[in-house]
Amino acid sequence: MSTDTRLNFPIEDIPKNGESLKIADGLTWVRMPLPMSLNHINLWLIGENHDQTLVDTGMHLPEVVEKWTALINKENYSIKRVFITHMHPDHVGMGGWFVDQHNCEFMMSRTDYLQCRVLSADKTGNVPQVAIDFYKKAGMKEEALERYVSRFGFFGSIIYPLPSSYQRVKGGDILNFGEREWKVLEGSGHTMEHLCLYSLDEEYLISGDQILPTISSHVGVFPTEPEANPLEDWINSCKRLKSQVNEEVLVLPAHGRPFIGAHKRLDALINLHEANLESLHDLLKEPRKATETFSVLFNREIDENNFLMALGESLAHLNCLEQRGAISKDLIDGVYHYEAN
Repeated sequence: MSTDTRLNFPIEDIPKNGESLKIADGLTWVRMPLPMSLNHINLWLIGENHDQTLVDTGMHLPEVVEKWTALINKENYSIKRVFITHMHPDHVGMGGWFVDQHNCEFMMSRTDYLQCRVLSADKTGNVPQVAIDFYKKAGMKEEALERYVSRFGFFGSIIYPLPSSYQRVKGGDILNFGEREWKVLEGSGHTMEHLCLYSLDEEYLISGDQILPTISSHVGVFPTEPEANPLEDWINSCKRLKSQVNEEVLVLPAHGRPFIGAHKRLDALINLHEANLESLHDLLKEPRKATETFSVLFNREIDENNFLMALGESLAHLNCLEQRGAISKDLIDGVYHYEAN
């Protein structure tokens, strides 16, 4: 069995933010900026200029609106439909704008569409008490809680209002975009119903955040479903996807560069999380709070900007171990403490 984990990155050029690069007949790579350390998102146009499908859209920010408007005018794009891989703002944020401005069809999974509608309706200052209680039990201290409350509602602020109507897409669907047929593959864990597009000629996989070449997608637990086990869902999704796609497919990810080596990357993602679970289990030979587990899960400093995501990911690992029967939790002085069985 080969131990070579190196990926092949066959496309040397990378489009600048707000620009596009044709990588094959009927397939164009677009990049748009993100206002964070992960400073870009890859978007994919399928088909030729007179009839194109856009896969994902970018965040709804003034800079992105400006860049999309300029690019469409410059290249004379005619986008007829928008396909959303999942509900996060960098993917769905401009979807409603395209529907309103360009009369596009809007395609998305049911679960992610509905969850996005719910989350984007959250308003600043209207934080549910159950959310505050959830983070207190997770060990969040007062200063961090105040930051959470002050930022509540940010999700909806970077999403143009979703269309009131959509076309449901689900795993197993076959879609005709451009000159190619695409099979929809479903993942779970990063969101509840993440969709990928796999060309039936096995040449291309538009992977969204399900497979990224150099980073692992966020898998977290949140107040809306405190006992969720998204990490087990994620690991199972990676295993299933490995059985569904060709190792030699060109993976077109939402972040990073297109690459070949889908099986290698999926194995690496699975192994990373299993190793983290093992390290976390070892750490819990003595009781710990969720906020005391970051050292074995992350190889970077956790500051106020990434604390909430780190806590969500820690809880995902803890819930996974608990539901595997490897650890138990006790509520002590209002905070959950976890210990290996």
